Amino acid sequence: MSVETILSFLQSCGPEGKLGFQVAVQCAPVLKGVKISNLMTGKPGDWRYIREKLKQSRVICVPLYQDGEKEVLFLYRYERLEEHLQRGKVRRFLGDCGYEKYEVTAVLKQLRKRYLQYAGAEGDFPHELGVLLEYPVEDVEGFIANHGQNSLTTRYWKVYHNQQEAERIFRMYDEAKEQTLREIIQGSSLREVTVF
Repeated sequence: MSVETILSFLQSCGPEGKLGFQVAVQCAPVLKGVKISNLMTGKPGDWRYIREKLKQSRVICVPLYQDGEKEVLFLYRYERLEEHLQRGKVRRFLGDCGYEKYEVTAVLKQLRKRYLQYAGAEGDFPHELGVLLEYPVEDVEGFIANHGQNSLTTRYWKVYHNQQEAERIFRMYDEAKEQTLREIIQGSSLREVTVF
C-alpha cells in the first residue's frame, strides 16, 4: 500500500477514522485472529471507544496504564490468552516474575500493578509483558540476558532464538496488517475488519 494512499485516507477521515486506522496499524494481527494480544498507545478515553467498537467481537480492550496525556492499552483475545497461560514455559516465566495465579483476570491485574510501578519509576520494566504479547519465552529471556542487545533480528520483537520461525510469524503479521489497512481504507469499520 502506498504512502500516498494512506496519507489521502488520513486527510479525508475524522477522528474516529484515524483512531480505527491507528488500531489497525498497531493491532491488526489480534484483530485478524493470528495473535493473542497487542499493546497500543492512545489518547485519554480511546479505550472506551475501542472497547465499544469491538464489544461484539472476541477482542477485549483494557487500559494497562493511564495518565492525563496517554493510555497504554492491552487488546487481547480472552480464550486464547487463557490457553496461552496454561503453557508450562509461560507459567514458569510468570512464576519467576512473582505471579501466583494464572487466570487472565488475575494476571492482568498484577501486570497492571507492575506496569504502574514501572511508569512511576518505582519498579523495573515488567518483562512478562513480552510473554503475554506471545513473544517466545526464549526471546524474552534472551532480551533480559542481553539487556536488549545482540538480537539476531528485530521486527515485532527482538529475536534471540529460532530466527526462521520468527520470520514466518512476522510475515503472517505483515499480511494481517496489510489486509486490515486495505479494508479500513476501503471504508470498513473496526468492527467489520475484526475476525470474530
